[in-house]
Amino acid sequence: MAEPLILPTQKSSTKKRREAKGKERERAREQVAAASGSAAGPSKHKSKAKQEPTESWDCIPIARSEVSSVPPVWSKDGRFYFTAAGTSVFVHSSTGPNFERLSTLSSTDPNGHRKTINALLVHPTNALQIITASDDGTVKVWDWVEGRLVRTIVAAQNGHVKQICLGEHNGVWWIYANISTVKSKSGKHSNTDPTNLSHKVVRMPISGHAKEGDTAPIVQQFGKLRAPPAALFLSPRSNYLVSLAGTKVYVYRLPKDVAADGSWRPQCVKFVSDEIFTCGAFAPHRRSRSGAEQEEWFATGDVKGVVRLWPALAPALRRLDAGAGQAQQNDTEKRLETTSLHWHAHAVAAIAFTTAGAQILSVGEESVLVQWHLASGNREYIPRLGGRPILSVAVRPGARGVQDEFWMGFADGSMMRVGAVTGAVSPVGQDVRLDPLRPTSKRAYPLAVHPVSKALVVPSSHPSTLQFIDPLESSVLFDLEVAPSNRVSRRDEKELEPVAVEMVAFSAVRDGRSEWMATVEGRPADETEGGGLVRTLKFWRWNGDRYVINTQYPRPHGTEDLTALAFGETGTEPFVVTAASSGSVKLWHVRQAKKSEQGKTSSKKPEIAELYWSLRSTFNYRALPVHAGGFSPDGSLVVLVHGPVITLWNAATNVFVRALESPVDARKLAFAGPEGRYIVTAARIGVAVWDVLSCELVATLPNQAADMLVGLRSGILAGRVVPQKGTEAKSKTEVTILAPNGAAGRTVTLAVELSALASLPSSAVHLVGIASSGEIYRFGELQKACAPTKRAINADAPRRATSIWQEMFGRDAFLDELAPPPEKEEAAVSALQRAAAGRPEAVFEGASHTLPPVGLLFDAFMDELLAPRPEGHEETMDVDEEEAVTFEAVVAPDAVRSVTDREVEDLETFFRNLKMGAKSKPKPLPKAVKKPNGLPNGSSHGRTVSTPVKPTKPKSKSVPGTPGTPATPEMVDGKRSKKRKAPRHSEL
Repeated sequence: MAEPLILPTQKSSTKKRREAKGKERERAREQVAAASGSAAGPSKHKSKAKQEPTESWDCIPIARSEVSSVPPVWSKDGRFYFTAAGTSVFVHSSTGPNFERLSTLSSTDPNGHRKTINALLVHPTNALQIITASDDGTVKVWDWVEGRLVRTIVAAQNGHVKQICLGEHNGVWWIYANISTVKSKSGKHSNTDPTNLSHKVVRMPISGHAKEGDTAPIVQQFGKLRAPPAALFLSPRSNYLVSLAGTKVYVYRLPKDVAADGSWRPQCVKFVSDEIFTCGAFAPHRRSRSGAEQEEWFATGDVKGVVRLWPALAPALRRLDAGAGQAQQNDTEKRLETTSLHWHAHAVAAIAFTTAGAQILSVGEESVLVQWHLASGNREYIPRLGGRPILSVAVRPGARGVQDEFWMGFADGSMMRVGAVTGAVSPVGQDVRLDPLRPTSKRAYPLAVHPVSKALVVPSSHPSTLQFIDPLESSVLFDLEVAPSNRVSRRDEKELEPVAVEMVAFSAVRDGRSEWMATVEGRPADETEGGGLVRTLKFWRWNGDRYVINTQYPRPHGTEDLTALAFGETGTEPFVVTAASSGSVKLWHVRQAKKSEQGKTSSKKPEIAELYWSLRSTFNYRALPVHAGGFSPDGSLVVLVHGPVITLWNAATNVFVRALESPVDARKLAFAGPEGRYIVTAARIGVAVWDVLSCELVATLPNQAADMLVGLRSGILAGRVVPQKGTEAKSKTEVTILAPNGAAGRTVTLAVELSALASLPSSAVHLVGIASSGEIYRFGELQKACAPTKRAINADAPRRATSIWQEMFGRDAFLDELAPPPEKEEAAVSALQRAAAGRPEAVFEGASHTLPPVGLLFDAFMDELLAPRPEGHEETMDVDEEEAVTFEAVVAPDAVRSVTDREVEDLETFFRNLKMGAKSKPKPLPKAVKKPNGLPNGSSHGRTVSTPVKPTKPKSKSVPGTPGTPATPEMVDGKRSKKRKAPRHSEL
């Protein structure tokens, strides 16, 4: 029996009357509150309206996670290169050393990709377009010059596109793709469950349809895979398509013509391996010396670190065809004899062939580039390339006079390049790097602001290194390695936990510099050390361009966790407070030691002042654990948070001042208001505010969530993470801005999930936050915090003025015009020779493992080392002062000796007689003439030689005829003459 129609009308009218009465009561409360001047108590409906935020801030990325296994690709002219990360494609300039980013595609387009990009290729016929494939199941064509989307091809409804490659067939370019779609018979609609997906090999035309008016479906399936696909690549002559999935290799022989029924049916042959494949690539097209085309073959990498070379496909498939029928071949799995190259201890992440195809490059978790020489079977290594796993490798082809380069992408989002000839290693750009292990680590993330440069201080790609970042320019000022560590790969399946910086603090600014920095680092302890983490407290001093280690204390609080690290000043003397979870608190101060320059104290030697840090005092409050601590802004008080109790201590005397009872179980501490007048403590839910001057509780907010707490001069910032409903919905962050005394403020919504907050020095609210994934954002009221503007891209190649000879004979007739000007770091042997000019030892200043072979350096090094001395070179000879003779040579640089005709005739006569076998008569020498100071004949050489003579003692006998003069031997032609003997009696 149907209900009467009057009932709904009666219900609706009753509801309207109740709402009208409720509004009248709200108006009455507001009128009473306005008359009395007190705040009216909010009603339930109004409280819900207050909880909904009415303001939002845009989050501008300072550093995003650009980790991607997609290798970079270059434009046709090599002036630009493209990289993919997340849902974005970045266009960079190929001009070093900055490699400036010019624009971003996909993420800025409303019709762009909504999920991770898995493949990136350059359009084969249009050099100004690129092709991308994503997990959202689409393939998109972009015009990277104009930054617009050209075409979208839906390859998999409710599925993923994993890999793509390009090939031409009958004058039409096709996109071959590995796709994963939801199984139709499973009854589930989730495309994230791997057991609910089916994997296929399809092809689709780039232009949308193969021919005009073609009504055939765009996506054509021609193969199935039994496991998730790992790689897809096409042979250079488009004869074979290879797909790697699990332990199987699917080789499709592509037909040249379409079948009689209009279908296109490739033949599939499956080969089996013992290990799961991870990557693969075809060898480039090569010809023999006779001009014949060589057979096509490919290489693969697997999870055990083995690079496997597969033989030529055409002969192998002919042998299989001869041994079995085609029907049996398609259904049976075959094995081929392959060549194994094994060095990697972990899975091979990527492989690539060099341009000539003579070498194979392989990379992996070891952070080593391995070069396999196919002709000799030898291998070379470029180790220690950053300490992070390498995810991708690509070869940048060189031009005339410019060497090839090997580009590698790392797990921290950075990229490095290696010269193919020189072996020189250099980074590609200086972007902010993130630690890839930080999202999975449970350790604290240090976040600080340098008070002088206003730079953001966060860990770099390795947690033991700090990077100072300009937050407005998103550039790295410099890196500081806090703890030297051996950056090696993991052993077996055990993850390594490296040394990580946990806390950073800076002293106040004095004389335009922050002189001191304190850090706390931790490392895993072994069994002999009791396990857990070993922490080290280090003090650093500014030396003019960076911080240098001054003092370090291992285990400052034993094995306990450090919960507080802060600087304070009492007068001109800086202090540092550290606290542990056990309740112990330590104060550190600067001491001065006098030492001489040689390290020993002595009254005769000048003394120098050496500063170092030492422990001043240790105390605790009833053995209560300390959750947070710091100095008041004036440095007079030490404030410690013990949960329900807050204690105040005199920093100069360590005298206990007062204990404050907290209404919340506090875990965080901040100072707010002008000169830090208010002490703010917060728990996970609940905020309390005290006035430092009166030590009275000013405000209590028991329902205010505070996952993050920041104190400002203008107020208090309390942030909390708001989870969103749905599996694919991203969590958000709400920041509540309160007055310094805890009065109600406003709530702002941020579209990212943050785990840490910090304030940048500014007149307005300017904040920096770190997301749970490690990405860094800035936001706030500052007008400078706006999105960067796009830059125009000039894709036109620079044109050179052609001469009349080039117009007559063609540009290719002049080879010197084809070669672009080589870059400094990209020239091969000529760069080494230029670097060695004037200082040949500079060639060996690089790391030993990055130097080229000695045979390549020998000629350039020896030519410079044995080069003739320039004209006018002056040479002096150092002689001991105690020697009797001292030579002082002065050579006139402009002295030129003229050759006479007589000398030329004498030389002709000499060589004529020498050739005939006659002995030439020596020409009589001119008679020797005495010269003062023993000068030789022919003083035209411009030499002056001084010969000091040692003083001799006078003898009793004198030479006859010279009274009072000692007998000295005569000097004949610069030599001492022999003393004459007296005649014998018989001779007389």
